[in-house]
Amino acid sequence: MKWKYLIPNFLSFARMVAVLPIWWAITQDDFSTAFWIYCCALATDYFDGATARWLKAESDMGKLLDPLADKVLHLFLFYQFQVLYPQLSVPFVIVFILAVVLAALPGIVFLFKVERRLGANWFGKAKLCFEGAAIILLFMRHPSIGSVILWLAILLAIGSIIGHLIIKEGKDYRWWWGWLLRLKARND
Repeated sequence: MKWKYLIPNFLSFARMVAVLPIWWAITQDDFSTAFWIYCCALATDYFDGATARWLKAESDMGKLLDPLADKVLHLFLFYQFQVLYPQLSVPFVIVFILAVVLAALPGIVFLFKVERRLGANWFGKAKLCFEGAAIILLFMRHPSIGSVILWLAILLAIGSIIGHLIIKEGKDYRWWWGWLLRLKARND
């Protein structure tokens, strides 16, 4: 592996590691420090992809590590805020976690079963923006507004799932599992 592939993947990995100092700052009731660490971690989400494109170092590992880092960071923070703000109900958190997990499944299936690689769709990118806005509002101690933004992120996550499950073939939309069966039949 060339060194240039390490830089964007390191940035994604750093986003996951940022969970530890954020956790420590939150346990010390130092929300200001936690907020700024989160902002730096969020910046790595832009810079890992931009760096990979600039260095021409896009890789399958990076395509898997980037969304994984987003999910680790955000799910950790949603759990922490659930503890801090009990009015964010447990069923809401469960629905959100299920939406995030389901959003990742089509990408994993395609990554290991089909040669075509999927990137984030528009709904997924918008969902991430709404998640970030909700977390910032929760850091600013506005849980009621943050929860509304999180509900919008859930709707966008559902849109992302649907977007990944539907494959556009000309003007005809087909479900991905039918597409996989036809691909398998062609290869047999």
